[in-house]
This record gives sequence, structure tokens and C-alpha cells, in this order.
Amino acid sequence: MTNSGAAMRAPVLSLISCAGLLLPGPAALAHGNHAAQTVTPAREQRAAPPDAPSITSRVSVESLGSLDLSREFTALQGRVLRSRRITIAPGGSVAWHQHQQRPGVAYLISGSLIEIRDDGSGPRLIQRSAGDAVFESTGVLHGWRNDSGRPATAVVIDLVPQTQP
Repeated sequence: MTNSGAAMRAPVLSLISCAGLLLPGPAALAHGNHAAQTVTPAREQRAAPPDAPSITSRVSVESLGSLDLSREFTALQGRVLRSRRITIAPGGSVAWHQHQQRPGVAYLISGSLIEIRDDGSGPRLIQRSAGDAVFESTGVLHGWRNDSGRPATAVVIDLVPQTQP
């Protein structure tokens, strides 16, 4: 499900604002700071269709923190709510991948990106701009390209296994 209209922006901004309050910076998280060295797990990477990037390049990832969800919901034992700031430099990309039990939302805070996305009806190119919220759920295949001359930055909040960086 994707929504990028104004109606979705206010709730997503509230979620991100709350996440900033709930998720302290890395120095304060001695119990669960997940290293943010990769954008997507290797097991999720897939062969890219035309127009989709096949490699991740020119991307920086900063961990904003994580929250052990087993303390909140016993059914989520072994899962954490992770928050990262991901910046894709001009000419950069995030490789084509398929989400597998890693739901999340990416909120573009600056710049613009091309998302190549297939959520069951075939790959399509979607122009994303600052203020857009992109929801990612199991089965979604997608990748990102920064074809602009400016960096693009998103805050990505997702549910991941405790063992996933």
C-alpha cells in the first residue's frame, strides 16, 4: 500500500516525531543499537528488471535507534522497531529487493527519488518527493534511484529481527 498525499503526511510526520522522542540516539541505546551498515539484507536482494538498480551505491545509513518490541508486545518476541536515516547521493541507488517480514515506512524528508516498484501488477516507476510516505510490506519488490543533482534523505522505520543489523 502506498500513499503520498497530503492526508498521509500529517500522521506520518507525527509518527516520525514520536519515534524521535521514543528512540534515543545510538549513544543512549546500550541494549539494542543495531548497526546500520547495510540498507537491505542480502537475502532480500533479487535480479533487477529493466530500469531498476541492481546494486546499492552512494548510500549512507545512520542508525537513529531501536526499541525492543518484546517489552511492549509478547507476540513480537525477537523483533525490534528500528529507525534509520538513509541518504542517497546524486547518481546513487538502492538495489532491487523484496521485503520479507520486514514491514516499514520510508518518509522522504528532502530531495527526490525514483522508486521502481512491483506490488503484484508489474514494475512501474514512481516519482517520490520530500513529504511522501512509502509503505513497504511483505512481497513488495522495489529499488530506488537518485537521478537528481541533490542528495535525497529518508527516515525509515521498520520492524526487524533483533539479529538483523
